[in-house]
Amino acid sequence: MSTHAGAPLLLGIDAGTSAIKVCAVTDDGRVLARAQRAVPVVTAQPAWAEIDLELYWSLCCEAIREIAVQHGPAIIGVGLATTCPTTILLDAQNRPLRPGIVFLDGRAQAFLDAVVGPDPLATLTETGNRASPSTCWAANLAWVRRHEPQVWAQTTRVVTLNGFLSLRLAGVPVIDATQASYSGLMDVREPEARWSDGLLRRWQIDAAMLPPIRPAFERIGSISAPAAAQTGLRAGLPLAPGAADTACAAFAVGMREAGEAFESVGTSGVITFCLDEARFEPNFLHRHHVVPGRWLAHGAMSTLGGAFGWLQGKVWPEVQSLAELEQMAMQSLPGANGLIFLPYLAGERSPIWDAGASAAWLGLRLHHTRADMVRAVFEGGALALRQILLRAHAHWGWQPTGLVGVGGGARSRFWAQIKADVLGLDYQMASSTDASAIGAALLGAIAAGVYASAQDPALPRLRLDDAVIRPGALERRDIYARRFAVYDRLYPALVDAMHQLDDSRA
Repeated sequence: MSTHAGAPLLLGIDAGTSAIKVCAVTDDGRVLARAQRAVPVVTAQPAWAEIDLELYWSLCCEAIREIAVQHGPAIIGVGLATTCPTTILLDAQNRPLRPGIVFLDGRAQAFLDAVVGPDPLATLTETGNRASPSTCWAANLAWVRRHEPQVWAQTTRVVTLNGFLSLRLAGVPVIDATQASYSGLMDVREPEARWSDGLLRRWQIDAAMLPPIRPAFERIGSISAPAAAQTGLRAGLPLAPGAADTACAAFAVGMREAGEAFESVGTSGVITFCLDEARFEPNFLHRHHVVPGRWLAHGAMSTLGGAFGWLQGKVWPEVQSLAELEQMAMQSLPGANGLIFLPYLAGERSPIWDAGASAAWLGLRLHHTRADMVRAVFEGGALALRQILLRAHAHWGWQPTGLVGVGGGARSRFWAQIKADVLGLDYQMASSTDASAIGAALLGAIAAGVYASAQDPALPRLRLDDAVIRPGALERRDIYARRFAVYDRLYPALVDAMHQLDDSRA
């Protein structure tokens, strides 16, 4: 463990959907310093979700400079963890031609339907993933080609967010296998990640527009002199392309073997399972792991944590924090006095896979209060997680006895207790909220030669709190079991109405 003054540090850049977090991390995986900047997501039209890329880069530089001012001389390597997928189109000078399209965006669903046909599962045998905007950013390119032909005519290069940042930091266009897995342009089931000629033809994409697929831990280049001037980092520092944020969190947790699972809660919410063979569950997202020879299966919800940002920003803007929402929810009772919330605020990925789904409170009556409504949002997310665990059990026969939670949303003891009660599992929280940044920093450490490989046994694992949150009283668990029986029937009962109200399908 490196604790003495002047010990080497790694920089982990967690470039998320709603926030950028930059952490200085010791070589044994402890966060020494942290800077954060909020990111505005622009929803200019229904089903759209975009980020201003120049603003994003500026905010990223600000956060890096905040760390570099104090710790810059000690930093020896840099790694990236990025929200995924984010579709970015660049011109010949690598300038963004339009805002980045983030994973919450559902505008391309009609193009998917047209290209792959009415059965979204048909692509499982070609790509390893079902067809959705979240697993096929090639459909976003098709949308731009149709609706913004002037942008498409100028497009020279297509990247995801780690490719955009690697260009800004080191002048190198790159993508790693975890991000390429959601392109719709490769077969994730293949042990070696590579672009598919057949899929490129299907989506009319020139392979020359795409960056090379490189290992997440490889040294792809060095921090350039212009980037050093903007960020305060030393020029010449090794840069690893890193990986998608949840894949980085899996790496930080130490997930290596089949059957291991953990939950991550940011804007989205994901239960991730490790696989040692490409035996995929159709309702999950699938990608290569950072670790060679392993895959990750994600039961990924789009707005598990984002629902609380929505409550604060658009429903009750006078509420300042998640802690305030918790205090409100505590004034209600388990089961929210008969109220259920469907958390499909941006459509949904796992477990229902429907970009046209919408959120709802069900059961509202005159006696309900704001406390009931807020508690129902906490409980609705947990009920959806139960659906995901049941699907994993049905497919692989896995029955975990406990779940580790990482990410800012996973630090809520109140919500963790609800999850333990709803899921019937012990719940343990990570000591740090920065699992993705730590994973990115460790990938940077491999690029810098601190560790030999992604399988190096000396690699540290994310530390966990000593306290284990166990399922509560049987009476409370029975309430949630009855609520789940209702919750599980709601989406099938409401799907037609949801689609009729979905303006993006017009």
